[in-house]
Amino acid sequence: MDDTKIIERRPVACTDEAVVFSMRNLPMLEQGTSYDPLATTQNLWAAVKVYASGGENALHAHGGEDHAFIVLQGKATFTFGDGRSQVVRVHEGVMIPKGVQYKFEADQAENLVLLRVGGGERTVKSLDNLTAHGTPKDVVAQTTFSDGSVKVGNSPKNGETSKTRVYAKGKYFSPD
Repeated sequence: MDDTKIIERRPVACTDEAVVFSMRNLPMLEQGTSYDPLATTQNLWAAVKVYASGGENALHAHGGEDHAFIVLQGKATFTFGDGRSQVVRVHEGVMIPKGVQYKFEADQAENLVLLRVGGGERTVKSLDNLTAHGTPKDVVAQTTFSDGSVKVGNSPKNGETSKTRVYAKGKYFSPD
């Protein structure tokens, strides 16, 4: 793979200034998932996720965060704790209030590319303690599986996220 096209993404924390971010040249995957931060403010954060297949395969809920997924490429089937399922396609999205259980499965025909935007009231008033994905750690600590256990990002319960990331040579999202 030509690494010169990959844009390094780090959480951009902003307090009183606007920041501009890009989703261009995201590397596509043969296996695994990527979760790249875009920007974070005190009560709002955005990231982009790419799935080769799988998804977030175990029912879970975010206790400290409302969030939305917008499909930029591919499609996914979202299943909710009440048993409902919905296929979400390009230019569609799903808004998930805090405490609502969900999971999703990517269609394997092509990579699933999601814009993920989250927000919530923080218990810690600081932008110093972020995950590698730009989400505040105090918010992540409130995420649980349906059995009550705390969700860990690379848990085998998470499906594709537990697999080794393998980039698809020469394939990028929005390369223009």
